[in-house]
Amino acid sequence: MVLIFNVVPYGSVAFDNVMGKFKNESYSWRSLRRRNTVAKPSTSLLKRRLDIAEIVRKNGEIKVDDLAEMLAVSGVTIRNDLNYLEQQGYLKRSFGGAIYTSQAGAPVARTPETSVITDKALETEMARQIAAQIEDSETLFLGQGSILRKVIPFLAGYDELCLLLNDLAHVPLAQEFLNGETVLLGGVLGNTGKIVEGELALSALGHYRPSRALIAVDHIADDGTLSVRQEASARLLSEAVTQSERVIAVVANRPVYGDKRYAIGELRQMSGIVTPQVVAAEYHSRLLAAGLTNSYTNNECLTWLNPALQKAK
Repeated sequence: MVLIFNVVPYGSVAFDNVMGKFKNESYSWRSLRRRNTVAKPSTSLLKRRLDIAEIVRKNGEIKVDDLAEMLAVSGVTIRNDLNYLEQQGYLKRSFGGAIYTSQAGAPVARTPETSVITDKALETEMARQIAAQIEDSETLFLGQGSILRKVIPFLAGYDELCLLLNDLAHVPLAQEFLNGETVLLGGVLGNTGKIVEGELALSALGHYRPSRALIAVDHIADDGTLSVRQEASARLLSEAVTQSERVIAVVANRPVYGDKRYAIGELRQMSGIVTPQVVAAEYHSRLLAAGLTNSYTNNECLTWLNPALQKAK
């Protein structure tokens, strides 16, 4: 089997999707580009400015230093972006920061958040950052989903891994790339016919006691509670958090408000968190409050580590 990553230039797909959630033209970055007749900014520049406008809108007021830390750019870059956004009427500059300004005729009500992860290159980079935290001879529980599936090829360089799976779609890649043992947890197939769940799967986790669990999380609450939208998955993921020595969570998307969620653990239980830049901005204060620190940053995503939960070397 040959694995082919369909790499899309960073930001091209995600940007169009993010723009699509602004129903009113005054919020559209297409109108921003039309008004800016001097030069055509790059996609990454537009995306960062979109993120800044959204962060300012959510917070009402925010400081330059906080924005610079959230988006991993310099204060000079943030000030230039804020000046541009003020010229376009999206915010007002205040001393050392910015204040949100409601657009004339624009709806103030919060719109549902849309998915960030539509860019295959971003998915792959997140998977690479997750895999970078793995060590030889580990017993890993790999949760379900496409981003975690992309971790598997990056595990090819590790020796004597034992990979515990409950997602049938992971199996072909594990057989092709893994230097070690692949264990499909026992149990019953869920409604999709692709996910193994139930009492046998829970018992198997207790038997193998993973050294590390890799899971996908949908939401981080103000109090640090981690949750997912699928009730059937929540029980197994909660057990994985409980049974594993360390847990790495990928938080790939902004929250969708109004959805019912099911708790699986606490942010303070996570040894590591991997997020895209825009999602890190959403949860920045909660990550810091739980004792996590920004360990690695690039233009696409960030890795946060809890120093208290790292293995002593």
